[in-house]
Amino acid sequence: MSRAIRKQILDSLKTLQKANYLLKKLFTAEKEKQLLELLTECQNCAIEMGNQIETAYGENLDSVHRLEDYCETIYQISENFNLPLKRKKMYELSCKQLKQLEYQLEEELPNKLVAVFLPYKASMWDSLESVWMAANEDEKCDTYVMPIPYFNKNSDGSLGEMHYEGADFPEYIPIMDWQQYSLEEAHPDIIFIHNPYDQYNYVTTVHPNFYASKIAKYTDKLVYIPYFVHQNDMVKDIYCVLPGTIYADTVILQSEKVREQYIRYYEEACQDLLEVQGKNAVEQKFQALGSPKFDVAITKENEIPDEWKSFLNQNKKVIFFNTHLNSIMAGKSKQFLKKLDWVFNFFQGREDVVLLWRPHPLMVETAKSMNPEAVEPYLQLVDRYQQQKIGIYDDSKDLHRAINLADIYYGDKSSVVELFRHQGKPVMIMEHEVIGVPDEQDVR
Repeated sequence: MSRAIRKQILDSLKTLQKANYLLKKLFTAEKEKQLLELLTECQNCAIEMGNQIETAYGENLDSVHRLEDYCETIYQISENFNLPLKRKKMYELSCKQLKQLEYQLEEELPNKLVAVFLPYKASMWDSLESVWMAANEDEKCDTYVMPIPYFNKNSDGSLGEMHYEGADFPEYIPIMDWQQYSLEEAHPDIIFIHNPYDQYNYVTTVHPNFYASKIAKYTDKLVYIPYFVHQNDMVKDIYCVLPGTIYADTVILQSEKVREQYIRYYEEACQDLLEVQGKNAVEQKFQALGSPKFDVAITKENEIPDEWKSFLNQNKKVIFFNTHLNSIMAGKSKQFLKKLDWVFNFFQGREDVVLLWRPHPLMVETAKSMNPEAVEPYLQLVDRYQQQKIGIYDDSKDLHRAINLADIYYGDKSSVVELFRHQGKPVMIMEHEVIGVPDEQDVR
């Protein structure tokens, strides 16, 4: 449990100790009524502490048994009010029991920072993984990874099918069941999120119970790390004023240049918050600590799937072909689908290069919500690509396996571009309107 819960319990003990000390001053006949009232308060406080400890740390702790003994002693004081010697003996015992309880709580309630990570898509876990690894190796920190469900959105904005990807995360990550852990009751010290949208995404939404506006109340520090990186360190203003940014206590960003833009846009759009929080607090909120997505070096070496090996040989260059969900939107999809058809024709059967197509994981969901007419033509192209074995089709959760394997990036503008540039690999941006090349040159 968190340090916040631990502190609450220890603060309750201090209150109980003060109340217990006052008992001695009421051991007179004329103050019997006050004494009995205070004895009742002491007993109720001890019972509440016991319940809180059991809820947070489990049953059968020695500290809970010691509280039960203390309640019995309090009862004996009330029963022996007219027997001064017996009453004094019981009072001295109560003081001793509370002192022993203090030592017991220090031993049984670990003074560790509790950090909970709330990813929702396994393919986006790379935006949190290196932070989790560092926290998980810290002996003073208890870490929990709790994937949360998300919903597709229907065209009218209502919630559609629910998805949960807890089983898709790497085996070395211990997963906690989101239905068995209450953030409100546990009140972790830190919560990490990578989705900033809450209800303002038109395609998907995390479960409303995990909106940043809600979970910010259940922790001392909400930390937002974007699941994407900004291309060329350039930021659109909308990303700076999403719920995840507004409700987070700390926002971790990829560079100082990006941080400066976030601060500027945030201050321009959130004047009311700026007045309340103060300029210094806003500047402290945004931290240029780098993106975990760049920490590719810590990723374990990936095994190549057997079905990919038939496409690869020592002489072939691997082209990472990335298609972004913006391409499937109404008004763009017809030209995009034509371009896909041309790309497949151009690369099919090549001896010098192989295409590794990794479409955006929400491509179909976006089309269903925003442009239903494009769904079937798009799925037909997917089927053709796979059936004709034009190249490698990668819809797995492991983005970095494909990045590490590829020699070149080709495709839509995307935050993935920055990951290639970070590795020093060539990048080519696809123009949907251009069909064909002058001399059908080889791609080098």
